[in-house]
Amino acid sequence: MRIGIDVGRATSTAVLVDAAGRVLAEAVVDSAPRTGLCVRRALAALGPLPGPVGAVAVVTDLARRPPRPRPVAVLRIAPGSHAALAPLADWPEAARTALGGLTGVVAGGSAVTGGSLGPLDRDGVAAFAARARDAGVRVFAVCAAGAPARPEPELDAAAVLAATVPGASLSLSYETGAAGLRERENATAVNAALGGWAEELVADCRAALRSARIAAPLCFARDDGGLVSAEYFARHPVIATAPASACAARGALARTGLDQAVVVDAGARSVRCLVVRDGEPERSTRLLPGPFGVRLALGAPEVVETDGAEADAVPATVARLLERVPGAGVLYTGGRAEAFGAPVGPGEPPAGDRERGTGRNATRADARTDARTDVRTGARADADPAPHGRYPRLTDAARYAARADCRIEVEQVISAPGRAELDQALAAVRDHALSRCVAAGAAPGSVRIESLAHAPVAYLPAGVHRVTVRAAGAPAPGATP
Repeated sequence: MRIGIDVGRATSTAVLVDAAGRVLAEAVVDSAPRTGLCVRRALAALGPLPGPVGAVAVVTDLARRPPRPRPVAVLRIAPGSHAALAPLADWPEAARTALGGLTGVVAGGSAVTGGSLGPLDRDGVAAFAARARDAGVRVFAVCAAGAPARPEPELDAAAVLAATVPGASLSLSYETGAAGLRERENATAVNAALGGWAEELVADCRAALRSARIAAPLCFARDDGGLVSAEYFARHPVIATAPASACAARGALARTGLDQAVVVDAGARSVRCLVVRDGEPERSTRLLPGPFGVRLALGAPEVVETDGAEADAVPATVARLLERVPGAGVLYTGGRAEAFGAPVGPGEPPAGDRERGTGRNATRADARTDARTDVRTGARADADPAPHGRYPRLTDAARYAARADCRIEVEQVISAPGRAELDQALAAVRDHALSRCVAAGAAPGSVRIESLAHAPVAYLPAGVHRVTVRAAGAPAPGATP
């Protein structure tokens, strides 16, 4: 059995599924300020569990309780550049100030294809580390030019930083971002700044599982809807700051059996719309505002958000998005879906009751009925019998998380002059993606390649390809630490 828990601003939902993905119980409770308390309440509302739990997956957005960023020292390993391209130069002033504005550039790094740009300036790294230590900063973001193709300069710099500042917290860009230097650097700096938030969230949720006597691996949903282990999330929180809408969209599609739609996620304070094509939330190809207002390029789903009070804006947004997927339907999810045109299913309470955690979607303990068992699930484990799948559910995100796999994505630039070299390089990237998926919490025997795409890089010499690989696997068994 597995449990998915969606912690929102107004309500928190929990869903228990069996090994085949069939829903055994679901619950809706009022949210509390702390995520751990929300998890405790949701687990208690599920009632006694009929057996051991294999994994618990938590879905929650950073925006629910925005944290203060940790002070971070940002080190770039690359040739010098114009001041307008310096580290953090394109950040909002408030975010740059919150991080402390401590940056440095040292010689070294690689070309995008992995060729060395010169030896690492180790003395420069040590001097920067000492400057950060003297300023009371013990968190570092390290970004080297060409790191996805050749991470050694970052690893060597990390060794110098750790020796100069014992116990330092390090975020390395080759583990975090895409191929572009500035985009990767920004993602790595944000990742380092979020470390405290992630560690607190993991500790809070683990304490909640222990209090419920659940000894199961803890996972967190990432922004594209896949899962990662708590340990991986604590090291790479930037990939999991806004997963709720993607999980809700995937859950809505699962209950209908559709593979393309415009999904309207009507939450307590805002309405978020996104396009799903071929079963996947459509990703942005441009920079999107991320934590602290920093624009990031991490391939997150493109979500169009409107104020929940502006009901007239939602139909216009939906109509605009439908132009991108002709013939697609509109699916609704979230606690306020009926306010924006969604139908109310048989036996469903009004939206306001679902927001308060009472009525049809409540647990037996709350509603004093048998509603904790989802009587509408039929022959398919992942979809409702028609026509009920068309009706919105507040538990869509939790349902999806309870069934989801661990998932990672690797992007690299490779140089291969011929077909044989290209095949060899692609095999190496595939192996790397499978290893990263296991590191992200997947059971080794379950990992698989979901997709592999590669294309020549037009502005570089022939034989240079950008490769993107997605790998997935079921959460590995284990116990909550």
